[in-house]
Amino acid sequence: MKTVVLMGLGLLAAVPAQAQVKSTDPQSIAKALQDAGYKAELSKDKDGDPIIRSGAQGYKFTIFFMTCEKGRNCGDIQFYAGWTNKLSPARANAWNQKHRFARVYSDDQGEAAIEYDLNFEDQQMSTTLFQKNLELWDSLVGSFVDYVNETEETPKK
Repeated sequence: MKTVVLMGLGLLAAVPAQAQVKSTDPQSIAKALQDAGYKAELSKDKDGDPIIRSGAQGYKFTIFFMTCEKGRNCGDIQFYAGWTNKLSPARANAWNQKHRFARVYSDDQGEAAIEYDLNFEDQQMSTTLFQKNLELWDSLVGSFVDYVNETEETPKK
């Protein structure tokens, strides 16, 4: 019985540690973006919280670090992209009804925006899982850009 347990522990030790990203370590998220082929410009917003500027589908996006304590120990992140294209609330609702994970809306100027949140709750996420979320974000941005660029149909009388 002891031999089996020791062999099992030996096998666990042989498994390489997988790279991790954490919302409390903005550099780990920037590196995961870069490793996936995205640019990642890490800086701070007006409140001193970290932000990362990047791009997907040929469009710029920003990653905001949320629920931070004086610019540190951030609990989650939010992907955001916006356009000057107008988007009616009815079209935003129609898109939201058909898509999970991200939400779209018209901002204060009636312009199109999309957001996607990742909740870390002070935990680590594998780089592989983060990059899967990044692929989903990229896909959603592409779908939304196509949707925003469609002409809004005039209601029939």
